[in-house]
Amino acid sequence: MSLTSELADPAGALTSWCARVFTGTSAVAAEVARAVRSVEPVRPAGRDVPRRHWAEIGGAFGQRLADLVQPAPPYYALLGLVGAQWVTGAWAHRQAAAYPTHRGLPGEYRARALFVRPAATTWLDLGDPFPPAGPAPDTEELWGSLLDRSRDYLAEHAPPGTLATAGAEAGLARTNWLLSACEDIYRSSAIDPRLARAVDGEAGGMGIDAGVGLLRGLAGEDQVAELVRLARRLHERGTSWELRALAGHPPEGHQLGIAGPTIVPGWADGDLLLGAIDPETGVDERGTTLVDVKTVVTVRDPDRVGRWLWQILLYAWLDTRGAYDIRRTGLLLARHGELITWPVGELAAKLLGGPETVEYRRDEARGIVGRILASAGLELPPY
Repeated sequence: MSLTSELADPAGALTSWCARVFTGTSAVAAEVARAVRSVEPVRPAGRDVPRRHWAEIGGAFGQRLADLVQPAPPYYALLGLVGAQWVTGAWAHRQAAAYPTHRGLPGEYRARALFVRPAATTWLDLGDPFPPAGPAPDTEELWGSLLDRSRDYLAEHAPPGTLATAGAEAGLARTNWLLSACEDIYRSSAIDPRLARAVDGEAGGMGIDAGVGLLRGLAGEDQVAELVRLARRLHERGTSWELRALAGHPPEGHQLGIAGPTIVPGWADGDLLLGAIDPETGVDERGTTLVDVKTVVTVRDPDRVGRWLWQILLYAWLDTRGAYDIRRTGLLLARHGELITWPVGELAAKLLGGPETVEYRRDEARGIVGRILASAGLELPPY
């Protein structure tokens, strides 16, 4: 259960409330459509594109943007590896602790690093639901080598805030496709047969180098080329510059913000949080911008775009402690290279059709979410 799944349920309490209250949704959805009306999107090669292709590209490019913003662990890919029983929880914690964001954690937190997440002014400790580690699976060495190489490759070719050459982006695309497939294991509890066959079958008779090569070769050539084109689109349209501007123009190689910010633990994670963040002093006076990433070809469906708009506003409203100081929120339409943002208050007023009820409606939304969370044994952080 998550905020995304709640809004996907047309009969759900939260969706029904949004549909009734956000009377200006269609007008803002039309604004989004107008922003990309003259832009030819990046399309897949060929006409017979499998349905799974869209999700695979979306997941892989989402990981690429996460790496662009912050050198953080691929949290849900690691959870997927644990769920597939290819690694233990202890191994996943060690891998998470090896990423630049987590290397400086004290020993106590490094031991459960996968569930310790950076926030704007502090760290969120999500606990550690993993059972005690059992015997190490034979596949841990394979996955460990792949992730070690991935971290080194990113540091050399694409430090935070930078895009790589086309050749290096192709290398990143192969790894990101694989990480997305691992994240899908966590999200759906199903393992892609191609991945299962490679890990449990073919790689078993190979050395580590050949096994890593086999895994990185699972992404199709057309998919790799498409992911490279999406990265190039960010450069061509100046979108990467806009992201850096929202982050306060940090020095090259410094993070732009937080990848996958946890808004409500166990229920709502954003995509990208952009802003100048100092671990000691917190967010600077400009606040942050929360951005959701979409890899769709068309935005002509006002109902679908409307749900995106509801979600990004609710993310901002559900930061009840102000931990992220979210001042703006927006959509990054990756295939168009278009970044559209609004001040939180302006988006709320547009969706509501007027500014007079913003605070009341915000508190009302928080109350509905609080009841949904309570039914699942979760809670909304206090205001």
